[in-house]
Amino acid sequence: MNFLESNMRRLTKIVCTLGPSSASYEDMKKLALSGMNVARINVSHGTRESQKELIANIQKINKEENLCIAILIDTRGAEIRTGDVQDPIEISKDEEVLFAPTTLEENIGTNRKIIFVGYDGFSADVRETSIILIDNGEMSFKIITIESNGSVVAKAEQSGLIGSRRHINLPGADIDLPSITEKDWDDIAFAAENDIDFVALSFIRNEEEVIEVRNLINEKNSNIQIITKIETQKAVKNISEIIDASDGIMVARGDLGAEVPYEYLPSIQDEIVTKCRDAGKPVIVATHMLESMIEHPIPTRAEVTDVAHAAMERTDATMLSGETANGKHPTVAIDSMDRILRAAETQLSRYPLEDVGIRNESEARAESAVSLSKSSNATAIMVVTRSGQMARLVSKFRPKVPIIPIVPNESIQRKMQLLYGAFPLLISFGEIEDTAHIAISKAKKEGLVSSGDTVVLVSDTRTKGEAVTSIQIRNIE
Repeated sequence: MNFLESNMRRLTKIVCTLGPSSASYEDMKKLALSGMNVARINVSHGTRESQKELIANIQKINKEENLCIAILIDTRGAEIRTGDVQDPIEISKDEEVLFAPTTLEENIGTNRKIIFVGYDGFSADVRETSIILIDNGEMSFKIITIESNGSVVAKAEQSGLIGSRRHINLPGADIDLPSITEKDWDDIAFAAENDIDFVALSFIRNEEEVIEVRNLINEKNSNIQIITKIETQKAVKNISEIIDASDGIMVARGDLGAEVPYEYLPSIQDEIVTKCRDAGKPVIVATHMLESMIEHPIPTRAEVTDVAHAAMERTDATMLSGETANGKHPTVAIDSMDRILRAAETQLSRYPLEDVGIRNESEARAESAVSLSKSSNATAIMVVTRSGQMARLVSKFRPKVPIIPIVPNESIQRKMQLLYGAFPLLISFGEIEDTAHIAISKAKKEGLVSSGDTVVLVSDTRTKGEAVTSIQIRNIE
């Protein structure tokens, strides 16, 4: 049977960004039924009311369609943007323009075109770089001089138009802005108070900033998980400590590709994915994956290869941004990504992974379960887990068969949706053998296992009051 005829379950998860093209209940339902595992809501856009409506629609879809779609809230973070303009500013190649803080708007005289910047520390931070990028490099300007009044003269390296509130990158500069703004704190509190599953933090530079957010989440008595976006050179430098402090990582290739020389982006992506897998933390590869599908109904061949590469390096999830948020073909885009991932996963044996480290006894048990699944030709690994942690550890070792976490509540079930190869089931826990029988029966009903299959069952049993992990082979009747 070839991959076109295969019903093999997709191991790599898909995150879809919601927006104008996918804001209605029916549009979201189409994405959910097409394979969306996690719905991303970018709180840089929309009102609280519109955001609450998106959340309510996902929750309704989960209930009515018996699905398990997780929700990720993505914060804006500290960023530098151009000021508001009535009409886009037309710039010619080699033209010298003036970048100036908006505080100088009333007191500046020049014959040059002026691009106002909503950040007073711009002239100080710009000293640490030689180039200014607009919209992740759509336009670039070579810095000529820094004036005493805080304005910056720069020469355009391309022609183009600059509209209102365009994003500015200063590659290599350590921006003197707090990574987490007042708006971010409010958005994080909103996520924690509304039973959101994940919060993505933008422009984080070190572990201390992640710990600050963790403290707020703990104060809110929330179990929301932190996904840290890697977007700056400093974050890449501090990647190990950031991974340790986070619950997961997003490789945000838009800003990251503007911050580092773009030719190094593939190797940085691979390094981050490998480090996350070694740490047992989920990782999302994001941005520009099927960008052309915002306009066109078929991806470019380079985009197909990019998505396939992410699957072959065993990333936990790939993400669609504008493709599903404001594109013309949102369901076609997720269908395309699903097809590419499934096809790539039929070839995984050709791309073996390096072994990852075993850090503790729990990881040793998880690795043993994966090894046993190989030697027994098991069709799945079932993991009875109250917190989800053992399922995360099994996922770390990237088994070739589905992981079926058996969990006791919906919040943990949804968080399993970001894990490579995980297909979580919700049941009430009782005596371990009763729980195992109910779990197997439900897995059969859901089509995850069939009569005659062999599965590995990982569960905790009680011996003299202590929890002992049991790893067994079960034959499905």
